[in-house]
Amino acid sequence: MQPYHLESLNRDAYIASTALIQDAESTRFADQSLAWWDRHFSWNAQGCSVLCDENNAHLCYLFYKIDRYGQYLTLYNLFTPQSEQRKGYATELLRLILAHAAEKHVRRITFTSVSASLDFYALLGFIYWGVNDIGDYYCNLPLPVDGLDGIIGMIQKDDLKTLIGANMTKIYAKIEGNEHRLSSAQTLIYQADIVKLGENYVLNQLHILKAKEV
Repeated sequence: MQPYHLESLNRDAYIASTALIQDAESTRFADQSLAWWDRHFSWNAQGCSVLCDENNAHLCYLFYKIDRYGQYLTLYNLFTPQSEQRKGYATELLRLILAHAAEKHVRRITFTSVSASLDFYALLGFIYWGVNDIGDYYCNLPLPVDGLDGIIGMIQKDDLKTLIGANMTKIYAKIEGNEHRLSSAQTLIYQADIVKLGENYVLNQLHILKAKEV
């Protein structure tokens, strides 16, 4: 028996599951994720995916969608209750979700990351094109056939033009000029973040490639 598996929770099951979370911060994020999904998507179409162990304990949660054309896997809210953090559960959940998407021949993965999550995603190999209109870091990449385990190798092997593919307009529309619209407090965090990200932050290179298209 595999040590971990996924379950899909409908709205009632999600509320019942997250009601067991003990820490206030995780509870608050779980409630915010619920409200966000209520506003933007139908629970009848898709619920929340949860990583379970062999005892069916709920370890980590992810809201995601594959678009109706099967082109994009979009990650929305990923969280692990504090009692289960630092155990690799978020990575395992992403590994299973990306493997599922790759099996369905989904072509690309996209998500935004808040500053506090950058270290986690950077360790998995993801890069960022810039920040969106609320200052979150924007990722949009091909989905390797071997899923999460192929991200680092793909980034090392492929140049940025290949990673962008036919998506320059979509990517640029998400990030264009947003770094100049941050508040003073956001700018301080942003400046520290891009130093930390180093080569994983490719806004300048994106500007160069965009200019060559003109």
